[in-house]
Amino acid sequence: MSTRTELPPPAPLPVLPTGGDGPMGPHGSGCFGCGPEHPSGLHLAFVRTGDVIRATVHLGKRFQGAPGLAHGGIVSTILDDLSGAVPVALGQRAVTAKLEVDFTAPVLLGRDLVAEAWLETFEGRKIRIVSRLLDDGRVLAVGRALFLTVPREHFAGPAASASASSIAP
Repeated sequence: MSTRTELPPPAPLPVLPTGGDGPMGPHGSGCFGCGPEHPSGLHLAFVRTGDVIRATVHLGKRFQGAPGLAHGGIVSTILDDLSGAVPVALGQRAVTAKLEVDFTAPVLLGRDLVAEAWLETFEGRKIRIVSRLLDDGRVLAVGRALFLTVPREHFAGPAASASASSIAP
């Protein structure tokens, strides 16, 4: 567990021809975190404001871990999926190589939460991203992720085609 308390400021994100500030599309329609067609997904909707990407989420009882609290895996999923929007804002295809989550306070169910992510550094293939989950401005969890850029072919092939075309309920 990391003992760092101060988070680095956002590094600048470029304004691409495909978009700057405003809503961003999902990673894919069937993505558990942000896909609108995933029947049991989180349905996160990403919005870019300057160099920060945000999403709101309301976690109901189906995401419970300990009584009345969100499961840590769901909290990690939110931070990972939101972090994945940063490479998109950079115009890059990338995958999670490492995710470290510091759980700083209990995440109560039934609350409107805000998740934020921003670029820390982008060097070579390595994209370092910082994220956090907040409840009314209070930090509940902090994520530090390493994403690696990959070629388009990384997402091609039989396994990718099968998972994109059918979502199990």
